[in-house]
Amino acid sequence: MPNSKPRCDSSSSSSSTPDSDFSSNSSTASGYTYHRHSMDSVQIPIASVEVLRCMRCARSVEATSTDDITAMGMVRIAHNLYYCERCAKMVGYK
Repeated sequence: MPNSKPRCDSSSSSSSTPDSDFSSNSSTASGYTYHRHSMDSVQIPIASVEVLRCMRCARSVEATSTDDITAMGMVRIAHNLYYCERCAKMVGYK
């Protein structure tokens, strides 16, 4: 009994007409479709701007997430808690 759906074999497919079911960035193996992601779809993370504020004197410094906070004159004492260099020396933290 002949099948009404056309069969797609590598030996019977023509190279001059592309198959509309398969795009150029996907491949098939044993009935499963695997999509390859191009490098254009990879997004590079952007550095975020943070305001570091001394918890004693309220001195503030703007820094990006890639900056070195010690070069900005701040001392990190805990997660999101900072002293400026002057206050860190006064309280004996540095």
